Amino acid sequence: MTYLLLLALHLKFLSFIYWFIYSHHCRFNLRDLSRVYEGLCNATTDVFSTPTQFLRLWRNECDRVFYDRLTTAEDQQVYNTQIESIIRTNFKEYHSDVMKNPLLFGDFKLAPGRLTSDGMSEYPRLYQDLRKYSDVHEIFTAVMEHYNGNDSRHMTLVLFEQALEHLCRIHRIIRNPRGNALLVGVGGSGKQSLTKLAAHCSGYKLFQISLSRGYGEDQFKNDLKELYKMLGQSEVVFLFTDAHVVEEGFLEFINNMLTTGMVPALYEPDEKDMLCNSVRADVKAAGLSETPDSLWNYYIDRCRNNLHIVLAMSPSGSKLRLRCRNFPGLISATVIDW
Repeated sequence: MTYLLLLALHLKFLSFIYWFIYSHHCRFNLRDLSRVYEGLCNATTDVFSTPTQFLRLWRNECDRVFYDRLTTAEDQQVYNTQIESIIRTNFKEYHSDVMKNPLLFGDFKLAPGRLTSDGMSEYPRLYQDLRKYSDVHEIFTAVMEHYNGNDSRHMTLVLFEQALEHLCRIHRIIRNPRGNALLVGVGGSGKQSLTKLAAHCSGYKLFQISLSRGYGEDQFKNDLKELYKMLGQSEVVFLFTDAHVVEEGFLEFINNMLTTGMVPALYEPDEKDMLCNSVRADVKAAGLSETPDSLWNYYIDRCRNNLHIVLAMSPSGSKLRLRCRNFPGLISATVIDW
């Protein structure tokens, strides 16, 4: 019954989205609908046990996928009106609770204990509605203290309500499999700092390139090789900003990483053979054939599953619009947070 109700809601919502596309020239695709269902699949029966809780989850996932990419108050109002109308029409008895704000979902409630303890299994990651800014503030304050205790570059952030909302959004994106984010905001709005804190809260490593005099394509390829070496071992957040775009060709590499998981011709044949041999035992244990193509595809899939690209871009001028047109993966393969 839950799935039938969910399907009915989404059919209504899908018709609204298509109308929104044609009347407002917004860009959505079926990947966006799949991202909503991906978020719903994070629900567990011991946390989401009532219709109200599940409907709030559905509303949150729709907000995170569609609402967060809207740039004007007018479009946001149209979206909110439609969501409220759908809930009021189909679930009138739950309307008031479902439409309550704020929507703060995440699986980081036990993150402070997990970061300070080796017993990872004692702190399960349960996706849930945290409801209060004060509770989320307490959690991320403890995470930031742990970050400052383990990193020489101390982070001093004022975690006001809007910052907490963006932290929840970034954390949600990178916690999903192959989750990549496009953060759009003017310089100094906290995109990088919040990404670093969200990555630390998730227990992921952070990777950034370091620019130097004469930095070009060859140096960028070498840095990407270091990144893929890390990806073969654990999950990594690759933070890439518009300041790192020394050459527009860098975005072609990023576009390929977002869409296929690998940069073409990045490795020489001998380097490729070494990487294939590093996963041979895992391929054999999985019962797969140990052909060169099978080994390489297995390695790419592992890296792609461990990779979370976060693009921090400024909307000033026309550069971002041109880049999104030239490299469509920046839009289609990411979740946008404006």
